[in-house]
Amino acid sequence: MNGEKAPGRRRSGLFIGRWFGIAFYLDASWFLIAGIVTYSFSAEYFPERLHRVPDGFTFLLGGLTALLFFLSILLHELGHSLVSQRCGIAVPRITLLFIGGLAEISREPDDAKTELKIALGGPVVSVVLSVLFYLLSRVGDALGWSAAAVVCQLLAVTNFSLVVFNMIPGYPLDGGRVLRALLWARSGRLRWATYVSSRIGIGFSWLLIFAGTAFLVIPPHAWIGFIYVLMGFFLKSAAESGYMNAVQREVLAGVRVRDLMTANPAVIPDTLPLNLAVEDFFLTGHYTVYPVCAADGDFRGLLRLDFLKEVPREKWPYVSAGDVVAEKSSDALRIGVNESAARAMRLLLAPELSRLAVIEAGKLVGIVTRHDILHFIEIHTELED
Repeated sequence: MNGEKAPGRRRSGLFIGRWFGIAFYLDASWFLIAGIVTYSFSAEYFPERLHRVPDGFTFLLGGLTALLFFLSILLHELGHSLVSQRCGIAVPRITLLFIGGLAEISREPDDAKTELKIALGGPVVSVVLSVLFYLLSRVGDALGWSAAAVVCQLLAVTNFSLVVFNMIPGYPLDGGRVLRALLWARSGRLRWATYVSSRIGIGFSWLLIFAGTAFLVIPPHAWIGFIYVLMGFFLKSAAESGYMNAVQREVLAGVRVRDLMTANPAVIPDTLPLNLAVEDFFLTGHYTVYPVCAADGDFRGLLRLDFLKEVPREKWPYVSAGDVVAEKSSDALRIGVNESAARAMRLLLAPELSRLAVIEAGKLVGIVTRHDILHFIEIHTELED
């Protein structure tokens, strides 16, 4: 699975390395599914197929097989990522989750052909791995290496199953992205193509949730039900988010920051002491963030209410607003007046960032907020209904 991640919105996780310029992480939820898969292979699958072998050996095989299985998922995501990079779309990160893997592309493709190439990159890798493991299992059988043959046979089946699952034509699964690309190419309407594929994805997610709920009442398979329910809600959320991203992309096409910003906002002089900034702005203006500028209008940074808490109150009369924002990076808090509203929205999706200073020739000319853009999208969407 591959999906867009907004800058600044990063999953927590255990960093395991960097290859091809891509950072690889293990999400906390992965450890749960890794334990379940390892136990399932060790205690159920191998004992049924390998007789008269010690329990310790089956657990060793289970751990090795689980490791190769998750490596296969990483290679699947790497397939998406390398194609994406060849198409000029950076992939900063791949994360292993309980649902599998997620290649976090920096932006959505610009055309249907690129979307199709990226969507097929992962399944192609999984097909190759499935064939490779099948051939290795035949070699193991021929040489009488029964344990190796069983391991490779299982990996061939799991990689093929991964292809079958991912090619279900519901967004955000690979099959859903393939369907979206084909509908997009045929109609030229990304939003409509995303709507169709995401509706199928939501329908499939509800099927997983209902199936998982049924399994929950069957004791031997309760853990399968739990995983199905989690997967269902995860896919449902991703499908809904994917459609909203398509709506935003269409509505914001051609819109610039200057079209949405609030011009001539209230500004705190960089020389103003914090106690006066609180009295004259925060307590009277009812905002939690204010831009700070020099006397000539040069932007210095955004002064947030939580920044004030970092300075002891008795020091407020002796510390200026400029002193406080000087310690914070202002580059991530600004955007050019002629930049796209879509880029502003991507930046504003960061949890800690709710507004951006709009700059022209180094001077503050306005403020654009997440609410401004969402309100603009809402109005245009309502007018279309």
